[in-house]
Amino acid sequence: MTEDEIILTHILQCRPIDLVIKKPALTIAQQKQFDDFRRRRQSGEPLQYILGTCNFMGLELSVNPSVLVPRPETEQLVDEAIRHSRESGNPEMQILDLGTGSGNIAIALAKFVPQSQIVAVDISAQALEVAKINARKHKVEDRIEFIQKDLNEYLVSVTPECFSRGSSSSVSGFPIETFGNDKFDLIISNPPYIPTSQLSRLPRDVQQEPAAALDGGEDGLNFHQIIIQYTTHLLRTGACLMMEFGDGQAEAIKKLVEAQKAFANIEIIKDLSGRDRIISVKTLG
Repeated sequence: MTEDEIILTHILQCRPIDLVIKKPALTIAQQKQFDDFRRRRQSGEPLQYILGTCNFMGLELSVNPSVLVPRPETEQLVDEAIRHSRESGNPEMQILDLGTGSGNIAIALAKFVPQSQIVAVDISAQALEVAKINARKHKVEDRIEFIQKDLNEYLVSVTPECFSRGSSSSVSGFPIETFGNDKFDLIISNPPYIPTSQLSRLPRDVQQEPAAALDGGEDGLNFHQIIIQYTTHLLRTGACLMMEFGDGQAEAIKKLVEAQKAFANIEIIKDLSGRDRIISVKTLG
């Protein structure tokens, strides 16, 4: 569909085929709304912000300028996580989603790995409000714990002692009894990965998305480095860490993983356009 057709189906609340078969006419109010949406789009505002929604893994999610617009590449990240869950034979996975934003990854995993329990962390209170709305919309709010915290601060604060048998501690709000003593089975993240120097060269609509959700520092890998360094004690033996990354970053991120000497089975997965996009590793044991 063209963007105009997407806007029309949104305003008319109809199916795309209805635009062809029924050729519905717009009321004066609807025409005014259509013209306003087109004007906003022509000014560079992301279409998803204009509509207030986007589709991710077949799920309609609310989005606004406080969250990054979910991308198709991240659907593949979730698909890989679902595949890992099925291959592991563990439907009751304990999952940590770092930098949850709109909650798209956590909510999709809660829907498609229906016995999973998920902790979703983000520094932005505004983003977490959107994520909570989406979790309620899809009736998975009882299986996702949303935590507002800086990623680095969160990873440093959850120490190995939190998982000690008999400990009275909790992991970010879930009692230890929820997680047992096996820590997380999967840590997943689509962290910021655009090098700072490239932000000003991004398309105009992308530049209207939250800079904090895009800016990965000088080489684009600031957050990947933190995650690789501080998640080993949060993963049980043989558990999986999966992250999305940007164009041309595969070798650098692979070196970061190898330097940690805590992971094995390093796999670089290409996206649908053939670009290296996802790294998947497992803890040694």
